[in-house]
Amino acid sequence: MLRAYIERWSVAVNARAGRRDVLLGLLALAVGRPQSALAQPRVPLPSSVAGIAIPRSAVAQAAAALSRRACPEVLFNHCMRTFLFGALHERHHGRAFNADAAFVAAALHDLGLLKAFETAGTPFEVDSANAAERLALENGLSPDTAKMVWNAAAMHDMRWAVVEKQNPTVELVAAGAAADVVGPDEGMISSAATTEVLEAFPRLGFKVRFAQLLTEHCKRKPLSQLGTWLDGYCRAAVPDAPFPDPTAGIRSAPFDE
Repeated sequence: MLRAYIERWSVAVNARAGRRDVLLGLLALAVGRPQSALAQPRVPLPSSVAGIAIPRSAVAQAAAALSRRACPEVLFNHCMRTFLFGALHERHHGRAFNADAAFVAAALHDLGLLKAFETAGTPFEVDSANAAERLALENGLSPDTAKMVWNAAAMHDMRWAVVEKQNPTVELVAAGAAADVVGPDEGMISSAATTEVLEAFPRLGFKVRFAQLLTEHCKRKPLSQLGTWLDGYCRAAVPDAPFPDPTAGIRSAPFDE
């Protein structure tokens, strides 16, 4: 099993990461050592961008290291922009947030789109959240804070009417991911701040390459996203998949009317 896991992981690892670093990371995962055992990102992250400090705690560095090595660069940069745009959103509203929890969730919120982190039938948001929560616990965050990490990753693309009722840390990841996918609200995030974020973490053809990741995920697991943000996307990408008909479920209920 470990051999098969390593082979799957190696496909998803950034091609520029050294073989030694990859094997060290896999060993840490295999034996249950904390993710802090992973080598730190090869290129250090900036200390701050657009006035937003990037956390330097052990758990934040472990999350950045895992995201850097697991994700293609285009997805890693999206995760970093998610944290920054989300933090700018919360700062605009004057809301305090847990920077470590928000950063871990943002750094890992799309891991479930990668084959190495997916499980059968599970939405990618939940696979991402499970990995993020596990890393949080292994690196010293309390169970309550780790659960907040889980919620932030799992809910990052949920309807805003639900997200805005959560705490600012959960809202940060949703707001940041939305800003990076559909564009930031200039009434909350200035064009100068956006430019600085993009200079620090370029988009690298994000629109096309992110769509490719979503399509590949839907082709592997078309039924996993029922009722989620990707539901319609998967139905369009894999129209022949056996999607359930909700009206049939209503009609088949064991009642006369």
